[in-house]
Amino acid sequence: MPPTRREFLLTGSALAGALSTAAGQVTPATRTQRVTLAQILVTRDVEDNLKRIRSAIEQAKKDRASWILFPEGALSGYHGSFDPKKVEEAFGEVRELCKDSGVIGLIGTCWREDAGKPHNQIRIVDRSGELASRYSKTCLTYSDAKDYAAGGFPLVHAVGGLHIGTLICNDLWVTPGFTDGPNPSLTLKQARAGAQAIFHAVNSGSDQRFRPYHESNLALRAAEARCPIVVVNAASASGEVNCASGVVVAFQYACALPRKGEAVESVEFTPRMD
Repeated sequence: MPPTRREFLLTGSALAGALSTAAGQVTPATRTQRVTLAQILVTRDVEDNLKRIRSAIEQAKKDRASWILFPEGALSGYHGSFDPKKVEEAFGEVRELCKDSGVIGLIGTCWREDAGKPHNQIRIVDRSGELASRYSKTCLTYSDAKDYAAGGFPLVHAVGGLHIGTLICNDLWVTPGFTDGPNPSLTLKQARAGAQAIFHAVNSGSDQRFRPYHESNLALRAAEARCPIVVVNAASASGEVNCASGVVVAFQYACALPRKGEAVESVEFTPRMD
């Protein structure tokens, strides 16, 4: 019987060496890491989003993934009028879910740090359920700037035995006409600062006019940085996403999820080791 899609994705990049039996452990025999990509619908309803997050983390646990990456705004919804208290309570549950599953969660959510404008963040939860680090979107679009404050958190985070970079949507491609330039080339800066992999949380919609620009940027920047980029987009309710979720290395996607609909898949990537 031919392998299922899930079996193919789980085993396709394991030719470089056998996987460690302990989730997240990098042994001398292999550098391979397993990540669950949660291409889920992102709504304005925190509880609705939380249900999808629960299910995705359960899948990561079944797949023995070390990491799980969620889209931009996955918990709060991608909007500035979220309820900070409700999001904070839901995030507390997400921390417990990561602890129970032994997975490192990269959670896209809007978050209020202080009395000023909120931030559009990736909040990194380690396997013990603790907040390991956080990153706020830096290259805001013109519409983002109405609701959010720009970021300023570290380029690189030490978590799970790796040094990783995190970016949110427009931080990577700085789409002309939607934000002020010039492009700060954050992927290259992260690689030069020691990032071994870059995680990219996206919520870019289904307008296919932007697909060539988005995906060519991912390919070029992964090659420039000599660093894998792990990307997940929010599923679109109206068609195919305009940036595929997957793992991008050296000018191409090493693997990609279906463009249409929700998909929670575990794939593998090899961190840069030099």
